[in-house]
Amino acid sequence: MASLGLLQYKSASDMHVEEQAAAQQMAAEEERRRQLMESSLSAHIRRSWESAKVAKQEVEYRLLDCLRRRKGEYSPDKLAAIRKEGGAEIYMMITATKCRAAGAWIRDIMMPANEQPWGLQPTPVADVPDEYVMPVFQQLQQQAMQAQQEGQQVDMAALIEQAREQVRQLAQEKAEEAAERHEDTIADQLAEGGWSEAFEQFVDDFVTYPTGFVRAPILRRVPTLEWLEGWQPVKTTTIRPEFERVSPFDMYPSPDATSIDDGAFIIERARFTRMQLNQLIGVPSFNEEAIRRVLEQYGQGGLRDWLWTDGERAELEGRGHEWLTHGETIDGLIYSGGAQGVTLLQWGINPEEIEDPLAEYEIEAILIGQHVIRVRINRDPLERRPYHKASYQPVPGSFWGQAIPELMADIQDVCNATARSLVNNLAISSGPQVEVYEERLQPNEDPTNIYPWKIWRTKDGNVTGNNAAVRFFQPSSNAAELLSVYDAFEKRADDATNIPRYTYGNENVGGAGNTASGLSMLMESANKGIKDAIRHIDRGVMRRVIEALWLYNMQYSDDPSIKGDCNVVARGSSAMLIREQTNMLRQQFLQLTANDIDMGIVGMEGRRKLLDSAAEKLDMPGLIPTQEQMEQNLAQQQQAQQAQLEAQQQLEQAKAQAEVAVKQAQAQKYGADAAETQADTQIAQQMAPLDAQHLLAEIAKLIAETQRAQHDRTTVESPIANPQQSGRPRPVGNAQVPARGLSNLPGTMPRYAGTGP
Repeated sequence: MASLGLLQYKSASDMHVEEQAAAQQMAAEEERRRQLMESSLSAHIRRSWESAKVAKQEVEYRLLDCLRRRKGEYSPDKLAAIRKEGGAEIYMMITATKCRAAGAWIRDIMMPANEQPWGLQPTPVADVPDEYVMPVFQQLQQQAMQAQQEGQQVDMAALIEQAREQVRQLAQEKAEEAAERHEDTIADQLAEGGWSEAFEQFVDDFVTYPTGFVRAPILRRVPTLEWLEGWQPVKTTTIRPEFERVSPFDMYPSPDATSIDDGAFIIERARFTRMQLNQLIGVPSFNEEAIRRVLEQYGQGGLRDWLWTDGERAELEGRGHEWLTHGETIDGLIYSGGAQGVTLLQWGINPEEIEDPLAEYEIEAILIGQHVIRVRINRDPLERRPYHKASYQPVPGSFWGQAIPELMADIQDVCNATARSLVNNLAISSGPQVEVYEERLQPNEDPTNIYPWKIWRTKDGNVTGNNAAVRFFQPSSNAAELLSVYDAFEKRADDATNIPRYTYGNENVGGAGNTASGLSMLMESANKGIKDAIRHIDRGVMRRVIEALWLYNMQYSDDPSIKGDCNVVARGSSAMLIREQTNMLRQQFLQLTANDIDMGIVGMEGRRKLLDSAAEKLDMPGLIPTQEQMEQNLAQQQQAQQAQLEAQQQLEQAKAQAEVAVKQAQAQKYGADAAETQADTQIAQQMAPLDAQHLLAEIAKLIAETQRAQHDRTTVESPIANPQQSGRPRPVGNAQVPARGLSNLPGTMPRYAGTGP
């Protein structure tokens, strides 16, 4: 460094040297911190691991015993005792049947089709973000200012109360919308993270072992596919939450633990593959250098820390070949526990992460060999560990509960002993026992060779009395008594486990189970026991997992629409009641509201929601249209009805016009007919005198012809009748009487000759 009076300057080479020295110093500090961490923290984890192993020895015996009973195998000591006495080695699989029935029952309730046994609901008083509150108060101020400008009195108390109500309603609406969106997000995370597979395996552990475990969520970098233009696949990676079942054999709580979070620590014995370790490179909070050192040391040959339970456990789980092969998996310890800030500083944790040296911090560390590949402070707001457990029968004050095989252990042992005695007795009593007096048999006779119609060659014995050479004795059979004992104890298993035989299809129910109503009552009583077990899963696993995902999304999700003040509702224990009763009540409600009065109250949207929920329960997705589709359908129907109404109106108008035209035509026709009739009347009136005159002339002509004919007859008859008057002329003055009816004819009557006026 050169000096120019008060000024100092450095050359580029000097500054480069100082930067290198500072970098080397920082690297040395990091290396010292890493070595300190690996030495002190790894030593602490190893000490905790040893103490947890010692405390779990009795539990490991229980775990192996439960697994043997589930698999239907005797313990080595018991099997040796049975073989020493001889006889049958039969094992009655009552425990396996009960475990399978309980697992199927739980999965049917907790994993229903088209449903989920959990949900999110807003809190009764939801928190309101400022971006929702400010518009309401601005609107309130505008209303107050407008009222004052108009000279009206402003009741600020009423306006404030109105604003509070609006804010409350707005907050609830926003919270409900956020809860629905968040449910969809969590459902997608569960599907992609392998929750179904992990939960199914957990259920098997739940019904088999004293406690079942799930680890969630686990952040991992996993490969995914992205599609470019032209549908070209490109492999990428993303970090997402995943879920795993953890075997009870691999969980080691601290000796003082009674739950997951209250103990000093909890350790999981995990196995990693090279691929899993490579996927952890680049994930936040993982030490890339430590992972690479682990891969260099154990990547080819693996690392196995065998325990005394591993051999029999592998045999019972169907992995007996592991003892014969050289595994390539790498064993590690996942430590979750609390530590004081001072201790964390001594372990080499970055001081920037320790706010208070005297405060208690929850950390998570992964130890493989002597390398700590991960150390991070648990940033869960509630400082909960990422493990969740549940027991079929919890024991207050104990970390481990009681399993189904333990609840019915005595019954299983008695049934096994009874079954072995039964098989042995049946074998002994299946044929006669033979007593052979060998002194009386011929030397060439084989007493063990017995067949039908055999002839026994005998001789006299040396002892007086000549006992029979061969005697047959039939042992008595105790099968009926042994079967009754077996049946009685098998029925006791129903009471011990709360899993009756009729729940999994056994037809020999008897009593009230012979009728449909009686069997329904029995099933409802049996449901109480399984509901209690499912309630343990709700509290210990389901609610905790969903809350962990909810907190993760609230902290790290980029979607603001899913964030809201919500509570997790685990409804697995009530799913059975919902499924059995709600569907029936929903159908009844649909029938009751199918009238005009209720439709006016419920409305089309309410009716659509009812039908949609009913169709969803009947596994008919997509049958009921959405609200937008319904609005479009209603608009189309209204348009169609409007068009139909307009067409009908046009048709009626055209019909009316046609009727008017027809009536006008008829009126014109009637007018023409009237004119024609009037003309005919006038013509008739004009022609009437002429017709009358013509008629009178015709009548006169007819009368004349009649008179002439009479005159001619008179002329012909008169010479014979009155010859004296034959030539006398007709006297004058004798008028001919006119014909009847002609005297009133109109017109002037003609006068005959010789008649007076």
